Amino acid sequence: MRPTAQGGQAMLFTLLFAGVTALICLVLYNSGMLANTRTQLQNAADAGAYSGGVLLARDHNFSAYTNRAMVANQVSVAQLVSMKSYTQDAAATHNRLRGTAHQIQSNIVPLVKPPTWNFALNLPMQALASTYASSAPGAVVTLDRLIRLFEGAQHMHHNATALNIVLTANDVVKRNDRHASISLMTFQTGYFVHQVEAWRNFTAQHNANGTSAAADRFANVVVSKDSTDQFIRDRGSVLPAAWISTPTPAACPASIPVLTVYGFDHDGGTLLSNDKKRWLALDATLGAGFVACDAVIPYGYPLLADGAGGSGGAVAGANGRYATQTGFSGNPSEAKRYGGALTNPLTAIPANRRYNTTGPGNSLDSPTGGLQNYYRDMAKISGSGATPANQSAAQNGGQVPFTIEVYRDADTIRTSARVLSNAAATVSAPETLKGNKMRVLSSAHAYFYRSKVNTGFTKTGWARADNKTEMANLFNPYWQAALVDNPDEAYALSIGSP
Repeated sequence: MRPTAQGGQAMLFTLLFAGVTALICLVLYNSGMLANTRTQLQNAADAGAYSGGVLLARDHNFSAYTNRAMVANQVSVAQLVSMKSYTQDAAATHNRLRGTAHQIQSNIVPLVKPPTWNFALNLPMQALASTYASSAPGAVVTLDRLIRLFEGAQHMHHNATALNIVLTANDVVKRNDRHASISLMTFQTGYFVHQVEAWRNFTAQHNANGTSAAADRFANVVVSKDSTDQFIRDRGSVLPAAWISTPTPAACPASIPVLTVYGFDHDGGTLLSNDKKRWLALDATLGAGFVACDAVIPYGYPLLADGAGGSGGAVAGANGRYATQTGFSGNPSEAKRYGGALTNPLTAIPANRRYNTTGPGNSLDSPTGGLQNYYRDMAKISGSGATPANQSAAQNGGQVPFTIEVYRDADTIRTSARVLSNAAATVSAPETLKGNKMRVLSSAHAYFYRSKVNTGFTKTGWARADNKTEMANLFNPYWQAALVDNPDEAYALSIGSP
């Protein structure tokens, strides 16, 4: 017998298999498109968050550069005050060199003539001192105003960063995925208030000339030996005006001339006052010598042609007496007592006369001399005894993350419903997106790092001399950005978003 025909039975299995295959293809297509879109969206979110972290790091580095500029300008003011005092003293010494007592002694006492100061007699020291005294006030006032401009620039830049960071991040997100946006109204509005508050409280505008530890921190940087030079701290130079010679017979009557020496000793220094609102400078010079003879006058006699000597002074800040010999506690030891001028036996007489009687003179900037009002640094300033080592980036300044939620509407994702339109209803593979949106989170922070040699993020030349990790601060521009894990509260807020 012939077998029964079975050609039509295969069609049923083929149709069933085709339906299952179509469903699997749609599910795979949907899953692939969703995964690909999510990856693209996460990359865009990471780029946006990182750009926000870069802005935060740039703000810290801007504060560091302006802090350095303010320190440099304060040191320049100290230089100008020092030069005012120094040139005034030099002009006074130059005048005394031309005096009768010096001229008589230099003509009679030394056998070898002329004395070495003769070359200086034709130098226009009085004109130099007068010109400098008239031009220095304008320069000091200009520098003090520039410092205050830096103060304002720090404050405005910090506020502008807080206001623009989300807008900048959103622009970067869109440049990476034109269909993506930051959740400004749902997630970001609520969370951004918290972020801005944390950001504002992380650093602070500190007083620079008050009595707080923060004010001392800035002042210590300004007067540090690494900021100032020897001319500011201790102008202990000895002027070349002098003679060393055998005395003339007239200088040793009825005796054997042995030796005569005459010279000028100079000392001076500049201090930051106790209240940090005045720069004070004092210089003093005294000429003295002796004549040694043998026989009738075996011990010789002194030469005091310079009398009580001379001095110079200067102040930037309120007019008045010096009123301090050591000033701010952070002044280097060699600067105290004005470079030792008050205690040096050879300069003590003119120096103390200047300190107690003459005073520093008219101020170069009476209303606002000394350190200016503000600077920006970490809100919590660690004590000087802190010696951190091997800190992580998060521990060293990276405690304030910037988090964004980025979304993309479902109708911008090429899933089956978008590709097949109504035809997808026959064989469906639904996309489950909350609120009909795909959402991702990303976070970044700005951190400070200058680690030990050959560890962490150290680069050649970054290591401190003591090989210790430097505390996060706004005096060195070592701030950079990195992506970090999202905070738990950001996840909670994102899940709760409509």
